Amino acid sequence: MRPRVTSRMTPRTTPVVKQTAAIGVVVPVHNEEELLGSALAALNVAFAEVRHTGIQWGAAIVLDGCHDDSASIARRWARSLAQLEGRHTTVVVRCRNIGVGGARRLGCGALLRRWRTLDPDDIWLATTDADSRVPPRWLASQLAAHGAGVNVWTGRVSVEDWSPDDEGLARRWNDAYEDEKAPIHGASLGFDARMYLEVGGFALVRTGEDRALYEAIVDAGGLVHDDRELRVITSGRRQGRAPLGFAHALDTFDERLRSSA
Repeated sequence: MRPRVTSRMTPRTTPVVKQTAAIGVVVPVHNEEELLGSALAALNVAFAEVRHTGIQWGAAIVLDGCHDDSASIARRWARSLAQLEGRHTTVVVRCRNIGVGGARRLGCGALLRRWRTLDPDDIWLATTDADSRVPPRWLASQLAAHGAGVNVWTGRVSVEDWSPDDEGLARRWNDAYEDEKAPIHGASLGFDARMYLEVGGFALVRTGEDRALYEAIVDAGGLVHDDRELRVITSGRRQGRAPLGFAHALDTFDERLRSSA
C-alpha cells in the first residue's frame, strides 16, 4: 500500500491524483417524514453537479426503525432517480433501530456491494442526515478533493431555524463554532472507500460514529480536507435522533449559557 499523508502537516509524499469511478451518499433516517423530502431534494441538486461527469453515482437511504411515512418518501425519491440518465443506483434499506452508527455502516456496505467490481480506491462515499440540506456543490467539492488524493473530507453546518427567543444563543453559538478547529458532523462527511474499509468502517454506536471514523482515518495517515465554506443547513431542534448528537450539543450549550447568566 502506498504511503499516505496526515492532515494539517507537511506531507511525507505528494498525494497521488486519483480517478473517481463512483460516488455514493448514505442517509440514515429515523422517523423524518417532515424533513426528509427537503433533504432528498437538496441531494438531487448536488447529484446534478456530478452526474454528467461519466462516473457512477447513487445513494443508500437507511430506514432505521421508522414507523412514519419516511419509507414512502424514500421510495418515491428512488423511483424518480430511476428516470434519470446515467449510471446510478439507489438502495432503500430497512433495519430495526440499530442506531446512527449501524445505519451509516449498513448504507456504506449496501453501496459497496453494488460497486464490488470497482477498486475501493476509486470509490468515494459521503454521509448526510435526513434533517439536513446539502449545498449544491457539496458533492462536486468532495469529488475534486478525492481527485487530489484526499482521504477524508469534512464540512461544516449552519443551523436554519433558531427561534426568536434564541437570538443570543445563535450569536454566541456561531462565534464559538467559528473558532472550533475541527468540527466533525455525520451530516457533512466524505471519505474514500479503501481507507474506510482499512480502518474498519463506522462503529456500531448510537452517537459519535462520525468523529470515531474521522480520527481512525487520520490516525492511519489519511489526508484531510476541511472545507470551511460549504455549509449543510441542519435543524436546530433540541430533541435529536442520536443521543449526545448535534441536538444535544445545542441544548447543552444553551444550558451553559443560562447557568452563567
